[in-house]
Amino acid sequence: MNIRLFSYFVTLIIKSRMEYRGAFLIGAVGQITGYAANYLVIWLLLQNFDTINGWSWSEIAFLYSLNILTYAIGASFTYTPMVSLDQTIINGDFDKYLTKPLSPFTYYLANLFNIGYIAHIVISLLVLLWSITQVDVSWTAVKIIYLVLAVISGSFLQAAGLVVIGSLSFIFLRVRYLFEIFFKLKEFIAYPISIYGTLLQMILTWIIPIAMINYYPSIYLFDDSVLTNKILGIVALAIGPLAFYISYKLWMYGANKYQGAGG
Repeated sequence: MNIRLFSYFVTLIIKSRMEYRGAFLIGAVGQITGYAANYLVIWLLLQNFDTINGWSWSEIAFLYSLNILTYAIGASFTYTPMVSLDQTIINGDFDKYLTKPLSPFTYYLANLFNIGYIAHIVISLLVLLWSITQVDVSWTAVKIIYLVLAVISGSFLQAAGLVVIGSLSFIFLRVRYLFEIFFKLKEFIAYPISIYGTLLQMILTWIIPIAMINYYPSIYLFDDSVLTNKILGIVALAIGPLAFYISYKLWMYGANKYQGAGG
């Protein structure tokens, strides 16, 4: 499936969702309210401590927004397809994705695109733009381009985590509890990982590299005079696309071995 056809499928999905605008708007308001409450909790926390491990409110807001924004973009394409894959296999509905002259991966993603994440994107983007004006960073063209690339890479990395777990449905069928573990792990990057012990920092950097989503891009932008920040900031740009490519190959391997819910 090429990009044009993929976009056509996504457009149809969006149009069908917008047929129920009332329900869509209520859901969007609810999500924005929920995330606003999360921002409020962090803000209240900073009122008592001023900084968290040297990070101010505006820097934490930048870090948190980068996490939410990249998740919303990545999850728009992958959350619903991957979470529902086990049930799709059990019901025998996955066969239809294998009988079309299209890539089953892109066809499956396009068919279950979730426009509901637009609320996440709106609130995280607004707070991110506000924090950009508040943090002590000299915004050059290089840093603006870096931030755009960091959002793209982070979105790929968020999507990769969901696709890897979803691909395990081809083997174990029921894997929804793994999504809960994944989301629990992601709570660690709501704050700078420098507040955690060395072992946990190593895990979040190299074993399950979700710190590459927001922490390392942030410290690169805040202080690129430190060589370690610069190196890990550049690595963060490569990790996302690489992880997504590996997750795609894993998913396709499972799809090619698929023989039905009993296979």
